[in-house]
Amino acid sequence: MRRNCYLARLPRLLSGAALVRAPTGPARPYRGVMVPITPELATQFVHQSVPAIGRLGVVVAAISPGSVDLRVPLAGNANHMGTMYAGALFALAELPGGLIPLATLEPGRYTPIVTSMEVQFVAAARTDVMLSARMDPDELAELGARADAQGEASFTLELRAEDASGRTVLTSRARYLLRPARR
Repeated sequence: MRRNCYLARLPRLLSGAALVRAPTGPARPYRGVMVPITPELATQFVHQSVPAIGRLGVVVAAISPGSVDLRVPLAGNANHMGTMYAGALFALAELPGGLIPLATLEPGRYTPIVTSMEVQFVAAARTDVMLSARMDPDELAELGARADAQGEASFTLELRAEDASGRTVLTSRARYLLRPARR
């Protein structure tokens, strides 16, 4: 059976982490070695793991334990009306559920899976769009422990995305399962 878990590819990317410029993000343990998870590394990881995200031009602007800031450009994602394509906004809102565990828990140890998502397109986006997601790192550690003990743990992220002026263009509520990665 082919493994389709993008987090399963993380150890290969992290093996080249020494090539990353001076650490600007949190250092995370991987096989006993502290590895910096920088915005650049996280962006590269996401683009390689989920090529559609790369084609959208999504950038990880900041990443730290329990926190991720993402940006998607209007350029290349405009629809026939000159506003942000709804699919690009949906992808932006779905992505934090995979990145927040990456920035907080041991890389490659867990697989987050989106199980449902509700999206409200509140206003037309005519600029790049930013989305910030936050989750308590202690809560994430508890989720990891629950996933280890029970085989999975669920969590929900309620988010909003804003245009360059700070106007809300999207709100979302996504539910995820966190499972131990198959090794």
